Amino acid sequence: MVNPEIVLSGCNSHEEENRCSFNQHTSVSEELLLEDQMRRKLKFFFMNPCEKFWARGRKPWKLAIQILKIIMVTIQLVLFGLSNQMVVAFKEENTIAFKHLFLKGYMDRMDDTYAVYTQRDVYDQIIFAVNQYKVLQLANISVDHAAYENKGTEQSAMAICQRFYKQGTICPGNDTFDIDPEIETECFFVEPDEPFHVGTREENKLNLTLDFHRLLTVELQFKLKAHYLQTVRHHELPDCYDFTLTITFDNKAHSGRIKISLDNDIAIRECKDWHVSGS
Repeated sequence: MVNPEIVLSGCNSHEEENRCSFNQHTSVSEELLLEDQMRRKLKFFFMNPCEKFWARGRKPWKLAIQILKIIMVTIQLVLFGLSNQMVVAFKEENTIAFKHLFLKGYMDRMDDTYAVYTQRDVYDQIIFAVNQYKVLQLANISVDHAAYENKGTEQSAMAICQRFYKQGTICPGNDTFDIDPEIETECFFVEPDEPFHVGTREENKLNLTLDFHRLLTVELQFKLKAHYLQTVRHHELPDCYDFTLTITFDNKAHSGRIKISLDNDIAIRECKDWHVSGS
């Protein structure tokens, strides 16, 4: 603020004194006006949208845009979550169905305890899984619409692979053993309509022979395809699913207990040729 004494000291005549006094009051008024404006701006700045609306009567369109954005993002997240939930449920239900179809004697909640303890049981499980994979068996017993993967004019085969130590001679009675820790893998394929036999080495005529002293794992791997038709009711195009199933017989511990598990690796892709009637 301007000091009145300094202003008045430069005024000699009466007319000059009046002019100086007017300039003084004008400067003080401008400063007070600027101060009041700054105070009002600061007060308005810290108001909430409702107080700003009542103060100036201006509609909070920015707030409305932000609320609209939040609503749109929330709706998208909810729709995505529901769609993803249906996909996850579809995969889990198919996995449970495949366990009942390809694992002999399987019952729900047996994942941690499902195992076999004799060589004959191992062979029975392999025979059962392969027979279930056959064309007639899968088409006749499954309520699902899963089908084999086609490669050209042929259907995909089941791969049966066993992993074992390269060499192993174990004599627990003499406390001796001779093992080559190098792991070898032996695989062969079974077509859906091809006859298949398994058995012990003494039977000689069979395709698969397991040496349980050296055996680490046996894996049965095959592919199936399916459509997820539930999305049609939600006005969405169905997706095509590729299921890569792996049945594993785990004998790494050599504890007399071979654990059996079924893993389902799923891949989602767009269907090549589709038609939905009435849409």
